[in-house]
Amino acid sequence: MKIKINNKINFIIVFLLSAVLFFAFTMPYRVWFSVADITDMRPTTALTPVLGMIFGLAASLGCAAGNFISDLISGYEMSYAVLSALQQIVYGMFPYFLWKKLNKERGGDEFRLDSISRMLKFCFVMLVDAALIVVCAGIVNHAYSVTDFVSINNLYLFLNSFDSGLLFGCPLLIGGHLFRRYMENLKSGNKEKVIFFSLNERMIINTIIMGIGISLLIGSAVYLTDRMNESGSAISLGGRIYLFQTLALNFYFALSIGFMWFTEKRIAKPVENLAEIAAGYYLEHFTDEQRSHMIDECEKYAADSTEVGNLARSYISMVSDIKEYVSNLQSITAEKERINAELNLASNIQAHMLPCIFPAFPEYDEFDIYATMTPAKEVGGDFYDFFMIDRSHLAVVMADVSGKGVPAALFMVIAKTLIKNYAQMGNPVNEVFNIVNRLLCDGNDAGLFVTAWMGLLELETGRFTYVNAGHNPPLLARNNGEFEYIKARPGFVLAGVDTVKYKLNEMMMMPGDRIFLYTDGVTEATDADNQLYGGERLIKFMNSHRTDSATDMLHELKADIDSFVGEAPQFDDVTMLMLDFKKVLNETDMLEKTFPAEVSALGEVIKFAETELEKVECPMKITTHFLVAIEEVFVNIAHYAYPDSSGEAVIGFCFDDKENAVTFRICDRGIQFDPLAKPDPDITLPAQERQIGGLGIFICKKTMDDISYKRENGQNILTLFKKI
Repeated sequence: MKIKINNKINFIIVFLLSAVLFFAFTMPYRVWFSVADITDMRPTTALTPVLGMIFGLAASLGCAAGNFISDLISGYEMSYAVLSALQQIVYGMFPYFLWKKLNKERGGDEFRLDSISRMLKFCFVMLVDAALIVVCAGIVNHAYSVTDFVSINNLYLFLNSFDSGLLFGCPLLIGGHLFRRYMENLKSGNKEKVIFFSLNERMIINTIIMGIGISLLIGSAVYLTDRMNESGSAISLGGRIYLFQTLALNFYFALSIGFMWFTEKRIAKPVENLAEIAAGYYLEHFTDEQRSHMIDECEKYAADSTEVGNLARSYISMVSDIKEYVSNLQSITAEKERINAELNLASNIQAHMLPCIFPAFPEYDEFDIYATMTPAKEVGGDFYDFFMIDRSHLAVVMADVSGKGVPAALFMVIAKTLIKNYAQMGNPVNEVFNIVNRLLCDGNDAGLFVTAWMGLLELETGRFTYVNAGHNPPLLARNNGEFEYIKARPGFVLAGVDTVKYKLNEMMMMPGDRIFLYTDGVTEATDADNQLYGGERLIKFMNSHRTDSATDMLHELKADIDSFVGEAPQFDDVTMLMLDFKKVLNETDMLEKTFPAEVSALGEVIKFAETELEKVECPMKITTHFLVAIEEVFVNIAHYAYPDSSGEAVIGFCFDDKENAVTFRICDRGIQFDPLAKPDPDITLPAQERQIGGLGIFICKKTMDDISYKRENGQNILTLFKKI
């Protein structure tokens, strides 16, 4: 690592740390571990060149100061201490400039020992610096008569300087470079673990650790051998130990460098190159140029029969496989994008096929209508519709196609189109379903079907006819009352069996009544615990919001469903429609309902009359008068109006709030008959003397305020009027 001294504070810190380290490593060897007559036999010899090579002048001056203090404490002359300090400056600055000359890298990478070439450069610097130390120390020591210029101590000093430089310098350089990378990582704010030793750096560190162990082992062996040899030697024990250690250590270093050169060439560098190539290949997003470059680089090692060759051949195969995979992935992605684009377009088309402009019919004051549809997928099988048959008839449709996705959406378009077309031809709603069912069954090889509900509202009277083909029962609220399910037996689904006949149902809608249509995506919405939203929850919500507008209620209901569902995935479309009937009927408006002219229908007739009278809070006595009169007239129609065939009777009801009066109108298309033309019976005569018949009509006349008959457009029309 290359640390620049940018200011005086950093300079002083490096200076002081270098001086303290030099002093701390020097004094123990002078006091306790002296192995020769000179003080340079210590690991501190490597400290000055290594620190100087890294930190430059600040470290060199620090080591010189530490050496100067150590010499004075050890009792050397001032002039000797000064010359020795100057030597330390030379020992530190010489490798600094020599290393810069040998390396072109800058910014700290020149100190990274990740290759044998750099290791050899470092060995060369330490070797030259060791020779310089020996020459300078020999001159100074000879001048002061410490030792001869040529002596065994100078050999020790040379070997000590070189070996200590390797043993202590290599870990210091590697650790320093690692610290620099760590600090840069912290500064960039990157929390990922990106600091690591290269393979060569690990090999160098392991080699140094083994070298220290070998050196200690050889020194111990020499010491024990010397103790067992009584003959002695001309060389001191410490000298012999150090000599054997350094010779063995240098021999070990030479063998290790040769081994590392081999492993670097055959293993480390190929593996690092292949790793860099693979990383670059990923970062370049599989470009053709990068792919070709990776194959060329891998082919350099592919001929090798070792694991490196196997790895290179695997990379080449991987590149080919990835190229094919990417090509397939691109094709699949392009196709998926095309399909998604088409589905988005289909979703827009489907959304615009359904009425989506609200208010839907601003020119009509008689009703208000609002609807929403949220598909579970891009396109759905649910649909709603509403349209005017003519100026006085509104049709509403709610339907759900079996299945989801594109097939259901296509079937939905067909069903919606057929229903609307045949309804606008003026067919009754049950006949519309009869026709559409037959058409949908024809060629339905996919086995799709539709549940549907359709109603037709007569705006003038409030008469509402409807038909159900296996769909969810709607909810009906009477004049801001509570919602209740419309109880009518549903028919079979559309497109199921072509011979099905659908039953027409009828009811009267009064001002303030509202009807809610929906699909099973509402009641079958599922939460994370697989619980259904359910019909009870739906009706509870509707009743708690029954005074809201149609728009607000549907949006609030959708929000409530979403809140219930949470993060759980949904598999069904959610479709809803609300119809509010608002027309205010005046005294000329007549609510009508058609009944078969059969005695068996009398109960339904009485129920209809009783229900309407109850709405206007008619007193019980007057209600009884009306029910008796209506029963008399309807039974006569059932018995006599259609002698040769079956027919119908239409019961009409009207309430005049200004006059507080009720009118019932009873019509049939049977033979002409005026019940009022017959004279009233003489009730003063005994029963056995009176003529048979006529008593019922007589009672009607007496209980009603007014009763009239007319024959018009082929109909018998009898009108009952009474104030309440």
